[in-house]
Amino acid sequence: MNEEKFTGKADVYDKFRPSYPKELIDILYEKTQAETVADIGAGTGIFTKCLSAKPWKITAVEPNGDMLEVLKQNAPFADIVNASAENTGIPSGTVDLVTAAQAFHWFDKENFKIECQRIFTSKGHLAVVWNNHVKSDIMSERNRIFDKYCGMSNSVAGGVTQVDLKAYFSRMEVFNLNNNMNMTEEQFIGYSLSHSYALKADNENYEKFVYELKNMFVKFQKNGMVEIPQETECFLGRFN
Repeated sequence: MNEEKFTGKADVYDKFRPSYPKELIDILYEKTQAETVADIGAGTGIFTKCLSAKPWKITAVEPNGDMLEVLKQNAPFADIVNASAENTGIPSGTVDLVTAAQAFHWFDKENFKIECQRIFTSKGHLAVVWNNHVKSDIMSERNRIFDKYCGMSNSVAGGVTQVDLKAYFSRMEVFNLNNNMNMTEEQFIGYSLSHSYALKADNENYEKFVYELKNMFVKFQKNGMVEIPQETECFLGRFN
């Protein structure tokens, strides 16, 4: 796992990244009957906070120091572990459900699988979750700006496909839920800057990058808001 991708972005990530549908947490609770859950690559705790809606015992694992400090503030109800996805330090055979929200694409997949198998109880499940953009005019324009300044427009899922995950698990279910975002200009710019590949303030092209994003917001806004079409996708699988 690349532990430094989000160094310097913890605050903007926590403030502007979207949350996840309540329905997803209901699905995971019903499908897994879990009592213990480990949120791996927990970041600032956005998904960890969603998990707190259920009475399971929660452990949150995060390797990045900046993200970890915000995670501690956001998830006082959880056991916080400063560790990688591939070597969590969680005791063997103690976790019913592992979650990886907006994080799986950073992991060493095979070593993470081995770690999950080590910490799983006999009913262990892994839920791999992403908030994915839906194809739209606004996202096409946003991607053009990111390609121009950052060299990439969207690293969500990191190239991992449903076919890849079907091969990864022995059994898998897929859930897709609407999770559209309505944003002010501040929220849109903050959300854009929270991505790992977005330019930071010390980059010589940062001001031009933000200027184009602001112009884009003006182009698409209605009554001071833009809607970003988004879908939450969850792959719930087992290894046996």
